[in-house]
Amino acid sequence: MTSFPLRCLAVLALALLHPAAFADPLREHPGHWMGEMKLPDNRKVLKMGAELFTRADGSAWASLASPDQDAYDIPVKAVRAEGNDAVVLDAGFAAMKLTWVQDHFQAEWRQGANRLPVELRRVDAFPMPVRPQTPHAPFPYHEENLAIPSRDGVMLGATLTVPRAPAHPNVVVLIAGSGPQTRHVDMFGHHMFDVLADHLARQGVAVLRYDKRGIARSTGDYHGHTLTHLEDDAYAAVQALSKRKQFNRIGLAGHSEGSSIAAAVAAHHPEAVDFVVSLAGVGMSGFELELLQDAQWARDHGAGPDEVARLMPYVRRYYETVLTTPDGEPRIAALKALHAGLAPEDQALIATYHMNEYTLSPGMAAQPFLPVSLKTDTRKDWSKVACPVLVLNGSLDHQVPAEENVAGIVGALASGGNAHVESTILPSLNHSFQTAQTGKEDEYAKIDETLAPAAMQRVADFARAQGASAR
Repeated sequence: MTSFPLRCLAVLALALLHPAAFADPLREHPGHWMGEMKLPDNRKVLKMGAELFTRADGSAWASLASPDQDAYDIPVKAVRAEGNDAVVLDAGFAAMKLTWVQDHFQAEWRQGANRLPVELRRVDAFPMPVRPQTPHAPFPYHEENLAIPSRDGVMLGATLTVPRAPAHPNVVVLIAGSGPQTRHVDMFGHHMFDVLADHLARQGVAVLRYDKRGIARSTGDYHGHTLTHLEDDAYAAVQALSKRKQFNRIGLAGHSEGSSIAAAVAAHHPEAVDFVVSLAGVGMSGFELELLQDAQWARDHGAGPDEVARLMPYVRRYYETVLTTPDGEPRIAALKALHAGLAPEDQALIATYHMNEYTLSPGMAAQPFLPVSLKTDTRKDWSKVACPVLVLNGSLDHQVPAEENVAGIVGALASGGNAHVESTILPSLNHSFQTAQTGKEDEYAKIDETLAPAAMQRVADFARAQGASAR
């Protein structure tokens, strides 16, 4: 389930070559590099960039950026030498070739048949909107960067924020929603997890946040991950905190898909997790949620009640076909046939309301993750969570509609006998817990507020209140 829809990212499986033989340009010129690239029609330029850095395991690596498209930390799947003096950063759907020339990189952006030159110069940071809640040093707390080993050898890059008091604070592991999220959870200039960590630390609660595997400073393959990998990574973070012997209670706070991961870790490792916070969490099956989301998507794009009623039988048959057809080409063929069998006016409705841009795109639906997601039902894990739980959703959440999902989580917890549950639907907050007018996704970038203070304070109060005895 997505925190923010990713509609256009196509990925290819590429071999990962050992970087030692060609890492010098990355090690010698770390930092942010950016330039302006002319598009093929020569009528528009696009800011493009690369960040060169050292990952949590000490290896030299990079990520790509397209600031004009609000795309940062685009994961690189492979780094390879080309000739004697060039390095290629391969993201799968596109690649950037870097050649060092005196004091800058002469780069070439490769996507499809296009080969577009761009001169990259060093910049302090990539441009992004300035948001008033973004924390800035000096801080009244301590921050430390960590490298956390996960179960399969992946090394997670993380930041631990520790308040100056109390001596043994409670600590929260923040777990991001779906998509290639860094420890900051950046979107439209909003640093969601940085803002939440800053608020919690000022309230006496320690925080650990980490880059997803294959993203930013974390090693591993982002595109090849499963929910089990993400659960292993969150549990690795819990284990790392437990070994430090400096914290009282250890909790998990997951946003969107991160809420489901938190439930799984708490259910499977009850001895390790003392409390859980669900932020915009899912309380139903993936199949049920997709139907709710697609109906809301159509309404958000202008569909009236009668049109939604006409669209939804097709949407249901679409996902039923995904569940009953093998991955790849067989599924694409079956879904195209399903679409071709619609009346022309229904095909027009789907096009008018952009219903075929994400999970209703045959290419996206052909991926193995979708049937797994449709079959997933987080209530199975929630029913096994015995520790105290805080459930928060926003009344204007269009990705994870609040009433149905809060009821699902609370009901599952109750069915398992958990009596230590608090739940609230916070008025006028969207999926990202911003104060909103409509909750539509086109509002995210327009709102200056990163997180509503009332939502952050609920999390802080709950986290502080857990347990009085030290570990």
